[in-house]
Parts: sequence; C-alpha cells; structure tokens
Amino acid sequence: MIKKITVVLVLLSILTTTALAASSLEKEIKRDLKGFDGRVGVFAKNLKTGKTIEFNQDDVFPTASTSKLVVALATYKYLYPTAEIDKANEYDQDIKLMMTISDNNSFQELLDEMDTNRKDVLVKVVKDLRLSQTQIHSNNAFNRYGYHSVTTPYEMARVFESIYRNKYLNKEKSEQLKYELANSIFHDEIPRYMLTPVFHKVGELDEVLCDVGIIQDGYDPILISFYTVTADHDYSSNFIATESAKLYNALRRK
Repeated sequence: MIKKITVVLVLLSILTTTALAASSLEKEIKRDLKGFDGRVGVFAKNLKTGKTIEFNQDDVFPTASTSKLVVALATYKYLYPTAEIDKANEYDQDIKLMMTISDNNSFQELLDEMDTNRKDVLVKVVKDLRLSQTQIHSNNAFNRYGYHSVTTPYEMARVFESIYRNKYLNKEKSEQLKYELANSIFHDEIPRYMLTPVFHKVGELDEVLCDVGIIQDGYDPILISFYTVTADHDYSSNFIATESAKLYNALRRK
C-alpha cells in the first residue's frame, strides 16, 4: 500500500512539474508576442487534448498565399467532381504546384475559371466552414482592408484542421493535400527548428508574413496559425520560427 501511495505521489509531482513548466513557457510566449515590433496574431492548438494558446486570434490579417488553401478546397469540393479526366488531372497539377511551391500561375488559372464558371464556390467554402471574417478573392475585402483576401489566425486554423481531420473533403483528397503540404519547398518559418514532420502553407506579401501548419511527432499533432505584419521579413521569419518551437513545446504532452 505504501509503495502504491509513493508511486502516485511521484506521478503527481512529475505532472505538476510538467504543468508548471508549460505554464511558464506559455507566459514567456505571451510576453514575446506582446513585444513583437508590428502586428501579430496566433492561434495554436493541441489537436489531441484541445489545449490552445491564443493571441489576437480573431484579428483580421491579409491571407497572402494561405488563401490557396481555400481555393484548393473549393476546387476539390465543387469543380473536381464533375470534371472530365483531363480537366481533373489539370486541377490536381495546379493544386500540387500551389501547395508545394506556392505557384501563382496555377492559382490565377483556378481563380479565372471560378470567375468565369463558378463565382460562388469560394463563398460556399467559407460558409461551409462557418468562417465569419474570412473573404477570399473579394472586392468587398479590398474595399474594406486593401487586400482581396483576408482571414484571422483562428479561422485559417479551422481550414487547416478540416484538412487534417478529413472533415471537408474525402479522405483521398485530404491525404493528397497533406502529402503535398508536407513536401513544400519552404522551410524557414514553422518547420525551421522542428525535428519531426510538418505540413504547412506559408504566405508572403508586402509587409505580410504568415504560416499555418501542423507539427506531427506521432503523438501530439500541434496546429499553429501565425500571422504577422511588419516591414522586416527576416525579423518576422525568425520570430515565427522561434515562437513556433516554443508553442510546440508548451502544447505537447511531455
């Protein structure tokens, strides 16, 4: 009986120490975010435990190239099912290029087709996923914010989580997207200090630098949605990389 009590006390001590360490790191992250030289918003979540760390998560930011995620979902959800084989292959190639090298020509091709044949599909995806502040390829967004596509860290995290959980597309297309996002040529932001696979989509435009992705260590998938606005992209890139490593360590179970 004494041995059992001792084991329980040791376990409680370990858990308490781990919780205190995570709490201390979270406070450090919040201090760092408050000290950012510019505008920053973050939503991070352990997809197993549900624990989150948030900072300006509902503020509106330009999407930069993270809007390509919504365009990919719209293509697979609403254009792909009725496409002929050659056209479906073309969609697959365009989306692969958007996810792996952030190809703007493929992005524009899909937007042009949507403008010509299916003007409603981007709005449909936004409504399907209940994104109240996200607007993609929208004149209304441009008139209000000066950018055609805007979102919040929280809402783009919802987009990414829907891909991760195979909730919006069928499993085949969700897995295809995840594979392509894991094979991006960009490694400077969320993945920089990670020793485990990351699938993510980075965006860069004018003073905007953002990255949204999931770190997968085989135990706790950690979702991070990170948006910054500042003139110095080297500074924001280093900041995203450093804070993403801290977020991962603060949210994962040791």
